[in-house]
Amino acid sequence: MSEPTRPAARSTEHDLAVRRKRAGRTALVIGGIALAIYLAFILSGVVAQ
Repeated sequence: MSEPTRPAARSTEHDLAVRRKRAGRTALVIGGIALAIYLAFILSGVVAQ
C-alpha cells in the first residue's frame, strides 16, 4: 500500500488561517459574554442600593 499523500502547503496554510480567524471570533464572543455578565453583576449592585 502506498502512503497517504500530504496536503499541499497552500491548503495547510489556508486551513490554519481559517482556524485562526474562527478562534479570534470565538474569543471575541466569549469576551463579550464575560463583559455582559460582569456589567450585569456591577449594575445589580448599584440598583440594589
